[in-house]
Amino acid sequence: MTRTAPSRRSVACAALAATAVVALGIGMLTACSPSADDRRDQTIAAASSESATFTLSAPADVLVSEDVPTAIVAGAGMPVDVCRAEGATELRPAVLAVHGGSWARGDKAHPHWRTICSWLAGEGFVGVSVNYRLAPEHPFPAGADDVAAAVAWAQSPAAEAYGIDPDRTALLGGSAGGNLSALVALEAAAGEGRTGAEPVDAVVTLSSPLDLTVGAVTSPTFEQSMLDYLDCAARDCERASAASPQTLAAEGAPPFLVVHGMREQLIPVQQATAFIGALAGAGAPPERELIDSEAHSIGLLDDRLAARVADWLRGMLVPAPAVEALDEAPLAVESPDGGDVVEAPVG
Repeated sequence: MTRTAPSRRSVACAALAATAVVALGIGMLTACSPSADDRRDQTIAAASSESATFTLSAPADVLVSEDVPTAIVAGAGMPVDVCRAEGATELRPAVLAVHGGSWARGDKAHPHWRTICSWLAGEGFVGVSVNYRLAPEHPFPAGADDVAAAVAWAQSPAAEAYGIDPDRTALLGGSAGGNLSALVALEAAAGEGRTGAEPVDAVVTLSSPLDLTVGAVTSPTFEQSMLDYLDCAARDCERASAASPQTLAAEGAPPFLVVHGMREQLIPVQQATAFIGALAGAGAPPERELIDSEAHSIGLLDDRLAARVADWLRGMLVPAPAVEALDEAPLAVESPDGGDVVEAPVG
């Protein structure tokens, strides 16, 4: 189990508590109410359910190209890792995987996200694992800009060198990465794509915060992470709306598969159900997987759900085989009344 180090304030409060009990016999430690650092520690601990339940395994025979630059296309953005099946000769659709971490932690090279990248390659796609600048040093919209730059790269001719069909792209994001994925996709669909991103063909969100505005249901442990990301003192700031995919729900939205655990603690399931309702109300009803689980993000991807996600992405990205008409001579058949022979076309 992943353990997180306590904040310096937590240690100081514990020491003060011990001193009060031994020397003064009192418990009036009002200065030790939970701080922002403490709440961040709680957020990290809550998010550890992703690691605790992650069981997906990476296939063999996958080529990984690390730190591929994206700025050559968009003029901005961070390098990506590209995963593709060995021996693949045809261009394949790209699925960009965007890690979570409360917008403040995480990396494309984390073993779990490297597994996601390789798993996508094994399912017939080219996996593209995305990094983005992290809060609080780089608040909104830096992360969204970097994800959009990665999308723009995958949609450019430069991506063909890595086996990517630039005309077929999708996003898959976990937790905060799902927020960024949904935001970038909905902005592009509305003709407001940042950093050159064009509309994508599909989006999968896993345990994602999709409405950061003041009226949305959230958890106390995640509150400080949102404020750090938004660089706001309170959630009623203008950036909260601009960073919320739900505010962009519209009829022209790309297909979504919204995945969430119904017993999720860090990101309440109401975030998913409200987003589903907003898209449906706008005329773009998404597909959903609301699961009886408390697992978080990619920790939800057991064998059944992983197969469901892969099949759904294939349905969005891989065209059905064309049925070609048979180019043959007509068949001669006898007319129903036994009269003259008539010709019937084939196909």
